[in-house]
Amino acid sequence: MIRRTLIYFSLFSFLLFGCQDEPDIPAGTVSEAKMAQILTDIHIIEARVGRLALTSLDSSTIITEHLKLQVFKKYGVDSATYNRSYKFYSTNPIYLERIYDIVVKQLEVRQKKKNYKGL
Repeated sequence: MIRRTLIYFSLFSFLLFGCQDEPDIPAGTVSEAKMAQILTDIHIIEARVGRLALTSLDSSTIITEHLKLQVFKKYGVDSATYNRSYKFYSTNPIYLERIYDIVVKQLEVRQKKKNYKGL
C-alpha cells in the first residue's frame, strides 16, 4: 500500500515537474540520502501506528510524534532542521522525486528482509 502510493507520487511529481532546473540546496539542509533514510523510518512508523487501530487520533499523533523524535535523534537531526529541509524538498520536486526513489527502494529491501523496524 505504502509502496504503491510512493510510486504514484514519484511518477506524478516527475510528470508534473520533470523539466524544471535544480535550485541550489540551502546551507543546513539535510542531505538527500539522510532525508531518504529519515522518511523511510517515518513511513514505517506511520504504518505501524496505523495498524495499532487506536480509536483516538490524539493517541496516534502523540505516539507518532514521539517515535519521530527518536528517528531525528538516531540521525542527528533536530525537528526544526528536518521541517525546514522537508519544506525545501517538498517545494522542489526534482529533489523530492530522487529522495522518494531511494525511499521506495529502501522499503522494498526491508520488505524482502521483513525488517519493518523503524528505529
